[in-house]
Amino acid sequence: MPSTLRRTFLGMVATGSVAGIAGCSSSCPDDGAPDPSHTVEPDIDSSGFETVPDGSWPLPRFDATNTGYAPVGMETTTPSVRWHADISTSSGDGETTGASAVVVADGTVVLTTATGVVALSLRDGEEQWQRDLTPATVPSVVDIGDEPAPPVIANSRVFLATTDGITAFEVADGAVAWRNTDTAGAGVPAVTDDALFVPTTDGVAKFATDDGRRQWTATADGTRLAVADDTVIIAGQEIVAVDAATGEVQWEHSDRPEGYPVVSDGTVYVSNTYGDLIGRSLTDGTEQWRLDDRRSLEFPVVTPDSVYAIERPGESASATFAFDRVENGPPEPRWCSEVNLGGAVTAAADDTVFTFQSDDGLTAFTTRLGEAVWQYPTEYQAVSLAVLDGGIVGVSPDGTVVALGGE
Repeated sequence: MPSTLRRTFLGMVATGSVAGIAGCSSSCPDDGAPDPSHTVEPDIDSSGFETVPDGSWPLPRFDATNTGYAPVGMETTTPSVRWHADISTSSGDGETTGASAVVVADGTVVLTTATGVVALSLRDGEEQWQRDLTPATVPSVVDIGDEPAPPVIANSRVFLATTDGITAFEVADGAVAWRNTDTAGAGVPAVTDDALFVPTTDGVAKFATDDGRRQWTATADGTRLAVADDTVIIAGQEIVAVDAATGEVQWEHSDRPEGYPVVSDGTVYVSNTYGDLIGRSLTDGTEQWRLDDRRSLEFPVVTPDSVYAIERPGESASATFAFDRVENGPPEPRWCSEVNLGGAVTAAADDTVFTFQSDDGLTAFTTRLGEAVWQYPTEYQAVSLAVLDGGIVGVSPDGTVVALGGE
């Protein structure tokens, strides 16, 4: 989208012209698909990274706070495919059930399918190990049915919620470190250095990461969690906060959250089923602000100075929105870009925000001005990303794993 349209948008916001838009149209004045400077060619013959990217992406949304933001730079505006892997997503009865988001640590890419967990080399995508099991399933955040619950990584171990319990594997070789079969997994785990929090069929439970001992179970239902400042945020039919040390409920609200709860600087970001984006105090749940004058702001990605979200107004074109964070107030729009009928903000780095666009694939925008830098065409409905220092790894629901980077 041309920068003049972004400036026009900011001017409209300043005069109050955008906030009053009614009906099902997007409040973004952009009326065309972004025109990236570079298109990544789907070359599947690449031999891997010459220099393996630094950093890690150990949880589906980077860390236990689910910001979706990695404090790294993208290094190149003209990436290429470094490697490509196809992971089977067929179940035992021949049905296709999809792949989970990827997590990355210790030079290893890990994801789950309906029948197991797979580890790939970050350098070249070669399979490192595979283990058969049945992960818990969770509703997709982009409305494409259920998907396998993704793994999480901490202290060189992979932790999984399965239908038979909770399992920890060694990242290096897939050896089982421990299993806890007291209860079945029922959602996406969240992990810190010394504690693992898992939605289970009994409620949300805390486990020791070293040996799998269950330490408490909170009577709160939810499939996705966030952990920050000794508090666990649970997103289910309600948004619930429990004490990380004891499991005691601290506060709860009937926000009907969707997707992952996000925590940053003492604020809990909640995207709900009504399309509101709400900021609540992590301490006591008090509503600090609410953006409800647009149509369905979803999938927030939060950086130290910005909030990125998709506006989905129904049957008309959606839009990527960039907001400036405001101390003690609601975020203020900075730029926007149309994304046709569907999409999701998938992740952000210091200089780049990545958006999946239903007709165009994965698009990288500059964070400050929203210029479309490059695009990776893909026919699939969504791409989950792991952002590293010097590259990214993405996976499509069909199990196509692609690493991008280099010049």
